[in-house]
Amino acid sequence: TPVPFDAGGERAVALCLKQDVAAVRVKDGVELWRYPWKTSYDANVADPIISGGRIFISSGYNHGGALIDVSGGKPKLAWENKNMRNHFNSCVLLSGFLYGFDGDAGKPTTTLKCLELTTGEVKWEEKTGVGGLMAADGKLIVMTEKGELMVVAATPDGFKPISRAQVLGGKCWTTPALANGQIFCRNAKGDLVCLD
Repeated sequence: TPVPFDAGGERAVALCLKQDVAAVRVKDGVELWRYPWKTSYDANVADPIISGGRIFISSGYNHGGALIDVSGGKPKLAWENKNMRNHFNSCVLLSGFLYGFDGDAGKPTTTLKCLELTTGEVKWEEKTGVGGLMAADGKLIVMTEKGELMVVAATPDGFKPISRAQVLGGKCWTTPALANGQIFCRNAKGDLVCLD
């Protein structure tokens, strides 16, 4: 998904392409910059996360993540490591910390992690498998691939689940949705549950 941001006073979008991350000016489609980001199978699926003049990118297949500084108009690497390898669902950024799934679907080592944005340092991790997550009210709403829904405190101080319940079966890769105090969860078969 194109992610909108301000590029030197002009509206732009950041895009993950098959072998690059690029920024394009909205008004005329002119490419502002491009940063090489080659992955196995040309799979750059997770959306870039923009924070000020920095962009976090992450890909699976053991590639990893990176923070790119674009404040000067040209991309410059701030850090790169294998601490966050988003296979498909993007991280969320809250108060300077990234929360997301590290690892590939079907691998027993996939975890939910917290990383510090500025350094890429792991603050905590919890073995969960892949899934999707969103943030609301200082909390993470997490759906694991096996249908467990968790509400987790969004803190770098450790994995702190507030509540958790098995709400679906089958493969659950879709990010939960929150609307009017209700959480909607769906699996790959199309089964849908709504929780108050």
